[in-house]
Amino acid sequence: MRKNLKFFTAVLTILFAILLLADVGNAQRRATGRIGYSKQYIEQLLERIEERNDSFTKSFDQALDDSRLDRTRTEENFTDRSRDLENATDELRREFDHNDTRGETAVNIRNVLNIATDINRIMISGNFGRKAEITWTALRTELNTLAKIYGLPVVGSRTYRLSPTRNTRSALPPVGRATNSKQYVEQLLERIEERTDVFSNQLNKSLDRSRLDGSRVEDRIAERYRDLENETDELRREYDHDDTRGETKANARAVLNAATVVDRLMRNRNFGGLTESTWTTLRAEINALAKIYGLPTVGSRTYR
Repeated sequence: MRKNLKFFTAVLTILFAILLLADVGNAQRRATGRIGYSKQYIEQLLERIEERNDSFTKSFDQALDDSRLDRTRTEENFTDRSRDLENATDELRREFDHNDTRGETAVNIRNVLNIATDINRIMISGNFGRKAEITWTALRTELNTLAKIYGLPVVGSRTYRLSPTRNTRSALPPVGRATNSKQYVEQLLERIEERTDVFSNQLNKSLDRSRLDGSRVEDRIAERYRDLENETDELRREYDHDDTRGETKANARAVLNAATVVDRLMRNRNFGGLTESTWTTLRAEINALAKIYGLPTVGSRTYR
């Protein structure tokens, strides 16, 4: 009888231990929002990404200085994009330290991956030397690990391939029959919606950290970028309903009107490097839309 009691007690103890471990695991997953990855692991990953980013930026700058691109406009564009990646990863680290929930940082991670895909295209298209190649490969590997944790496409995937660099004129495809296809316009509208969300999120953070926080001016600026969000959403709905250019031209014009107002705000105030770069990217996409519809680009006198 005592043996049976001891056996029964041992079984209960084991079962209790298993349930306790499962509960701890579930609690950890709830805390991080990512199954199998603790907050500490992701913090260490973000730290490595920052370190490898610094190494890549230095080696990339040196490679550009030693190349025929030195002191050209192309070098400036490439350098600007590498700085954008630094700013984006720094912003991601700050946001994760402030709030490590998946929903709060997914937008920042998507922005990092967009910029990284631009740089990956640059690295593939040119020869920047062994050191720059090695440091980029190491950084890209860490970024792809981050992408997998968040369930996002890795660097270089098609989802990010059409993200323009600061040299937006050459990064976007020429306007013509191919770019007027329904599929292309649908993809362009999807990117505009995504980038509008990223820009709105970034601008809102910049306002919260500025001296405008809580002021009437902040409210007016917020109204302007919400107007842009609403107009892009309306254009997307109308295009999905009726994709003929004549039917949706008025909606496209409304998007460009709203974008021109935001563009004036961006030119008149300093909202920081990352906010500026996200707006530059979004504006390039909206200008591609303007050309498809035969409308003036963002900031032209027609909309002033």
